[in-house]
Amino acid sequence: MTPRRLQALAAVGAAALLCACAAGGPDSLPVDPAEHERAVAAFAAARDAELAASGSWLSLTGLHWLEEGETTVGSAADNGVVLSDKAARRVGTLVVDGTGVRWRTEPGVVVTQGVDSTLAAEAGTGAMPPDVSGDPEVAEADLSADLGPGKSVVLRHGGLSWIAIRRGDRWALRTRDDAHPAYQAFHGVERFPTSLDWRVTARWVSHEKTVSVPNAVGTVSEEPSPAALEFQVAGQALALDVVGTPTHGRYMFVFADLTSGVETYGGGRFLWVDGPDEQGRVVVDFNYAFNPPCVWTPFATCPLPTRDNRLPVRVEVGEKSPAH
Repeated sequence: MTPRRLQALAAVGAAALLCACAAGGPDSLPVDPAEHERAVAAFAAARDAELAASGSWLSLTGLHWLEEGETTVGSAADNGVVLSDKAARRVGTLVVDGTGVRWRTEPGVVVTQGVDSTLAAEAGTGAMPPDVSGDPEVAEADLSADLGPGKSVVLRHGGLSWIAIRRGDRWALRTRDDAHPAYQAFHGVERFPTSLDWRVTARWVSHEKTVSVPNAVGTVSEEPSPAALEFQVAGQALALDVVGTPTHGRYMFVFADLTSGVETYGGGRFLWVDGPDEQGRVVVDFNYAFNPPCVWTPFATCPLPTRDNRLPVRVEVGEKSPAH
């Protein structure tokens, strides 16, 4: 769905709000219970497979903030970015300047280039299609090249790999190892039982709002919020702000609830929703709530819930923290 189509639907949703208020709320969008159970189970299985795959969040070994100029990379201790002893003593050099991040491979060392999308938050589980670039060997590469939403240039050296990420005006190198011990400790994601009580039909209430979104590395970004989602659970009126711009016609936001920091991650959980239908309705299915990357690695830069996205109830569906 295009942004223009979403804007049109949002306008319709605002008009529908007047009718919905008079009728006590939007009509529920129905679902077959058996089909819903199968769909949530398939989502859970895809999440397990995604995390168990090579290059997942479980493979992260470091997040190295880069300064302008040259930074060497390799296993030797005198490198600016030190890799494991599986790597050559000097694998190559990063050059950071006003144009981005470029790479030069050390002569005699094999480094290949691919397209990374494993760590992207695609609508759905977070998984994206596998890299089919063929991994050509490269002497130079542009790690900051724009490959489109959710994709990055990845460089590989044996079972090690790295990508460049940008946060604000700073660049960092995210390093990974496909033999990371975290894989051996992973035995699937723990979840609450599926419940249709937490598949709710919300009202899309358009507004023009900018919200402060904190993240796990201590910075705050200002993001647009195009609407609030108003809904009821067990007779209690609740609301969440939609944050950001649509990706593939969907919105992802972070929410916290009274399970946060107890059975679920203290930094909240992620959830995808579609834009509104012609009647201004949105399905908010908390059964699909999933853990942010910071649950699995200290080297992620996860957004945290905004002030208004903290629910005063226990949302006992979706993913739990490990060991719960």
